Amino acid sequence: MLLVLVGSVSLASACSSDPSDTGSNPSNNGTPTAGNTGAATAGTSSFAGTNGIPGAGGTPGAAGSGVNNTSGAGVGGGTASMAGAATTGGAPGTAGTTGTAGTGGTVGPGTGPAGYVTEKDWHGCSWTGKGDLGATTITPMDFTTKPPADPFCVSGKVGAEPDYKSVALLGFNVNEPPPATCAYKAADPNADGPPSVVPTAEGIAVNFVKRGANTAFKLRVQIQGPNGAKPDPVGAMDRWCATITEVQGKIFVPWSSFTPSCWATTPAEQGTPYAKQPISAIVFSVPGELTDVPFDFCVNGFVQGATAADAPDGPAVAGDQKGTVGSDVNPDGDFARAKVTVDGENYIIQNNNWGNTGGKLILSYVNNSFTITDGTGTGASAPASFPSIYIGNNGNTQNGVFSTKTTDNLPIQISAITSLPSTFRYSGTTNSFNAAYDIWFANSPPTAEYKDGINGFIMIWLRDPGATTPQPIGEVKATVMVANQAWDVWVGPRGDGPAGYNNAPVVSFVNVNKDADDRAQSFKDVNLKEFFTAAEKYGIPSTMYLTDVFAGFEIWNGGAGGNLKVDEFKAVVNK
Repeated sequence: MLLVLVGSVSLASACSSDPSDTGSNPSNNGTPTAGNTGAATAGTSSFAGTNGIPGAGGTPGAAGSGVNNTSGAGVGGGTASMAGAATTGGAPGTAGTTGTAGTGGTVGPGTGPAGYVTEKDWHGCSWTGKGDLGATTITPMDFTTKPPADPFCVSGKVGAEPDYKSVALLGFNVNEPPPATCAYKAADPNADGPPSVVPTAEGIAVNFVKRGANTAFKLRVQIQGPNGAKPDPVGAMDRWCATITEVQGKIFVPWSSFTPSCWATTPAEQGTPYAKQPISAIVFSVPGELTDVPFDFCVNGFVQGATAADAPDGPAVAGDQKGTVGSDVNPDGDFARAKVTVDGENYIIQNNNWGNTGGKLILSYVNNSFTITDGTGTGASAPASFPSIYIGNNGNTQNGVFSTKTTDNLPIQISAITSLPSTFRYSGTTNSFNAAYDIWFANSPPTAEYKDGINGFIMIWLRDPGATTPQPIGEVKATVMVANQAWDVWVGPRGDGPAGYNNAPVVSFVNVNKDADDRAQSFKDVNLKEFFTAAEKYGIPSTMYLTDVFAGFEIWNGGAGGNLKVDEFKAVVNK
């Protein structure tokens, strides 16, 4: 209860009159005369002071909605001022001041229904969606039956669409009060989105995993404001995306990486980066391709943060990373790629049907191995294809999506490499092929897309297909011992390639064992730095920068049969 204190009342003060007495002044031996009479003057009475007005009581604070929907206690109203005291013969007392109203409790996110997510200061319903174009499926449609401890997992297929406009979505509102249910409901393209909030951190930290029979699909994270789900052009002005370049684990995406067109390859095409406009939802999207895209992934959690370590822990653990790259569709099939992570290192499997774009090449992969399951075409002086697995940027294509730069320590000057242990095991055969490393070097760290137009190359042919097939560039300069075996050293200038003519030196180490069926030369933890040192006298100085390490098969003819395989590839750059 609020008590109001009333000021005490002053009594009126009274002043009394004081009249003068009549005086006499007798004189001796004379006639007495009458004395003057003093006039009595009345004293003036002071006015009574007016009582002060009591101050009004403060207004009580309203109860607030507290964390987990408990009421926050309101702060009580201010105490009323005392009434002004009456003053003697003075002005009226001053009225008391009204007390300050109490403050309501802090609003909290609440626990919410099944499917409701609370991640620190972000909270709201989870939801799924899909584009109208293409025969797209997604399961489940909502998470009202998901056990609370499980991650948010979705799977399905994004249907083929000739304009790349099909999509599957897993979304989370970030500032939504708990509704009665988070059950699926069809999107209203004309309705405003849920309440928005302005981010305060430097980006978003996510814990996720790709899984299932195909992990080669693209995955993007999108942020959108209240109008982001509306039709373009309105919606396009209120959403931004970034491509997730990893396969699993904790990642960090800074706000500066979000652009209106994250699939574009130049800053001008991508548009103005996100600059902390209000957002209402975080969305994980699988974009469509010219062929159907199967997908299966889980989100363990996400928060505002500054590094990948800020991402929440999660229960989902990846199994084998597997899938297919390549198809009959050009150009998507010819240069398809997929990223895998093995022992904390990223690797990229690439189809690379570069010399046979009218033919076909299809690979199936499991972790850091792949098998050629189908292939056609014939090369001439250049091979028809180079199916391979690599570390590096590979020319920084695909806007860096298929780059291993978060784990590879590249680019790095040769002189700064302490060791580069690598394993390259292979099996199977086809008509005409080698098994080789293709290693790229640059005079300085590349700052723009470089394709293969850089400054030096080393090849290591574990298998030589024989004298009747094309041989390495140049001519034999020496036979040397490297990594405890003998190699013919071929040296010559790089000719035409995807980046045009390139006169850069190519140093090829060719296994002197011509037995095509001998697998003794498959590498196991061989230090590639030894080859770099041996190549220095032939045009690859230690001042150059290593940019990429590929291992695979240059195929001049064949590829079908399903038995030519990279059983394992690893390469770790130590500095």
